[in-house]
Amino acid sequence: MKIVSLNVGRPREVAWHGRTVSTGIFKEPVAGRVALRKLNLEGDEQADLTVHGGEYKAVYCYPSTRAAEAAG
Repeated sequence: MKIVSLNVGRPREVAWHGRTVSTGIFKEPVAGRVALRKLNLEGDEQADLTVHGGEYKAVYCYPSTRAAEAAG
């Protein structure tokens, strides 16, 4: 397994369907090491802690097609 990109971000307010909501969907890549803590990664936050983040959901991984092609 290889980490291709590690992305973090903080929640921000956006307009959605005529109202303002808080979302943590916007993440940016970081360089170097990042501390993995019990509830999240350093520099990362989630907007809705009822379904994101926390002790058992601190990290979310996506597969990378390019990484799989490079390895194969």
